[in-house]
Amino acid sequence: MQKPKVTVVTVCLNTVDTIAATMESVLAQTYENLEYLVIDGMSTDGTQEAIRRYEGDARVRTVFERDTGLYNAMNKGLDLCRGQYILYMNSGDLFYDEKVVEDIAPYLQADLVYGNTLRRKENGEQIEKYHGKYKLMWLLLSGRMMSHQSLFTRTEVMRRFRFDEQYRISADYDFVVRAKKSKCSIKYVDCTVSIMNNIEGISAQVENYDIMRAEDDRSLRENYPGFYYLIKIPKGLVRVVRRSYERRK
Repeated sequence: MQKPKVTVVTVCLNTVDTIAATMESVLAQTYENLEYLVIDGMSTDGTQEAIRRYEGDARVRTVFERDTGLYNAMNKGLDLCRGQYILYMNSGDLFYDEKVVEDIAPYLQADLVYGNTLRRKENGEQIEKYHGKYKLMWLLLSGRMMSHQSLFTRTEVMRRFRFDEQYRISADYDFVVRAKKSKCSIKYVDCTVSIMNNIEGISAQVENYDIMRAEDDRSLRENYPGFYYLIKIPKGLVRVVRRSYERRK
């Protein structure tokens, strides 16, 4: 039985300091049936030149053109994808080791397959595991999701839903909410897939927290209104406490 083709997509703009490490991490994978799409939004800082150094690798395809935002670029990668499964790896993020895709491949039967993430923060590192005790619905209700850098999605499912480009930060969360609502099959694998840069990413910036939370609420309200209104008050109280803690840090 042929192993499914896996497409890894990296979208970037002016990330010359991190793009090479991410590309080398992807291309170091031992899994053979892999393609790599790099979508650059017309960088001007040397990122394009760094990307072009890898164009001799037959697995690499590149696109250099302007986009209207992060999720517009990610949808471009989706449209070009030739694999049966797709995973998004941001510039600055890495695979945990060179055998990750090979280790995950036997489980690529569900619509969404996800593993653990090693999250890098300014105050250290931690491995996040959203396994059985964190039932996905409870995770989503709290405004959280598995890291998209550790989420392999069946391409036909991703194309059915796509990223809603009206969202600035939380279109990946909205995608998972809609996939869950539509009863897509979802499987957790106890394998650390990615090392996530949680220092420079858009959702890691404190000034974006309120936008992200508002977008998470909007998706939940539109897809699960009963749950949304049931937990609105306690969730709001938790956020007040968290915001106070964040401001003291």
